[in-house]
Amino acid sequence: MKSFEVYSGYRQFYVADAGIDPDAPENWTDEHIAQRHNTLRNIAALCPEGDITSRVIACGPDDEAPPHQDPSEFEVETFIEVPTGKIGVYGWPRELFDEYTVEPGTYSIFFTGHALDRVDDEEDYYVVRIRKRA
Repeated sequence: MKSFEVYSGYRQFYVADAGIDPDAPENWTDEHIAQRHNTLRNIAALCPEGDITSRVIACGPDDEAPPHQDPSEFEVETFIEVPTGKIGVYGWPRELFDEYTVEPGTYSIFFTGHALDRVDDEEDYYVVRIRKRA
C-alpha cells in the first residue's frame, strides 16, 4: 500500500498497463463523469471530485485495503487488460506514482472516494485497489 498526492488536472488520474503506456481516453461524456471513470482496454481514467490535487492510497494485488475513518461515498469497479505484467498508477498528465509487477491478465480496478464533503479543504481522498480478475 502506498499513499501519495497526484495532480488530477481535468479531474482525472490513471491506472494503466505500464508496459504499453496507452493513450488516455479523450472522449468524455456526462455518463463517464457520473460513473467516475472512462475506461479503455489497457487504461482506466479515474475521476476524483476535485480538480487540483488528489490524495490517493494505492493498494496493489497483494496489499490489504486500509481501514478508513470516513465511509466511502462512492465505489466503482472497472477492468483493464494488462498483457505486459506491469501496472502503474499515474497522475495527470502521466506522472508515474506507483508500479506493480503482476501476472499478465485482466485486473479489477476498485475506486472509492472518501470525505467528499471536505473537497474544498482538500481533505478528500481516494482508494484504488487492484485485484486480478478470476
